[in-house]
Amino acid sequence: MPSGLWRQWYLGKVQAMSKNQGLDIDVLRQQLLAERVELLSKVSLPAIDDHLSPDERDSDEADAAVSTALRERAMWLAQDARQKLELIQQTLQRIDDGSYGQCQSCGRSINPERLKALPYATQCIQCQERAEHGRRPSRGR
Repeated sequence: MPSGLWRQWYLGKVQAMSKNQGLDIDVLRQQLLAERVELLSKVSLPAIDDHLSPDERDSDEADAAVSTALRERAMWLAQDARQKLELIQQTLQRIDDGSYGQCQSCGRSINPERLKALPYATQCIQCQERAEHGRRPSRGR
């Protein structure tokens, strides 16, 4: 079977499985794409100018502290948005290659309720708990 037909067949199977588990992959994809557009608009805001304007140079220490805090917050928010964009891209890739909903550690299916709550999840709850506590998952169990 040519790879394009294989991919279509496989994606159809994944979508059917996901619908049986209460997930609609098409709706999820649209939600992720919409979130990506929103995040891109936040990330592509004008860059923060690290140079002080004449007003800031002449302001008192309290004003300078507020300006610094605002710049740091804006940089943190931009970094957070970039990380979420990466998670969205990885999730869309897993949807496309048919591995969405499968734990990357043990290979079992991730609970649909977990995926509804955290669509970026790459591990089942058991493997995630092990990872957080520093234990390795056991494959096939």
